[in-house]
Amino acid sequence: MTDQDRKPYFAAAAAALTFNVPLSEARVADLTRRLAPTAAGWRALDLGCGNGEMLLRLCTAHGLAGDGVERDADVARRARSYASERGLADRVTFHAVDAATWDRPADLVVNVGAGHVWGGAAQALTALHRLTAPGGKLLFADGFYQSSPGDRVRETFGDLPDLAGLAQLAVDAGFRPLHIGASTLAEWDDFESDWRAGIERLGTPDAWAFADQRRDEYLAGYREVVGFGWLILTPA
Repeated sequence: MTDQDRKPYFAAAAAALTFNVPLSEARVADLTRRLAPTAAGWRALDLGCGNGEMLLRLCTAHGLAGDGVERDADVARRARSYASERGLADRVTFHAVDAATWDRPADLVVNVGAGHVWGGAAQALTALHRLTAPGGKLLFADGFYQSSPGDRVRETFGDLPDLAGLAQLAVDAGFRPLHIGASTLAEWDDFESDWRAGIERLGTPDAWAFADQRRDEYLAGYREVVGFGWLILTPA
């Protein structure tokens, strides 16, 4: 199956999710608290923002204006619709452009599960350091190996660091870590189940076969092997 063949399934899965990563409401609340501005006049920026949920919550909680950057024009339109529904269209703008082309720094920067935009975590952190204003904060979240992967998992996910290595990449890029955490197994199980549910609802034999394949890859492959790290960073 080609990437083009998979695209409708990935879109159906994402449409069923609040967050397209293993993330609970409890963690959202904790991250939002930790990301509170430390000065007046902060502006937020979410690069690879998807449906804009994280950015909209941060801007609501802290009274911020901001920008969301999402290459997929359909997803960016959905984010704009959500902003309008919440009365935030006048201060949160969504841009349908490649995040790798964005060059305007902000005080509160978010990059969740989108380090691949720059080619991987190391390259992403280097780029994000240039885009995080002095004294600001970056929320960076990406995959890591929490145990040794087999050949099948490594072929799918590539060469990921462990959590300590991910934190070191942030330090090497010029950041100081303020908080380091990782998604729990419960967050992973809920995310994977909800992700597949969007595909199950398509109700076709091909969709069910794709959902079956994903379930097998997770349960017999990367469950408790691939982790998802949450780093709150500030420029050194």
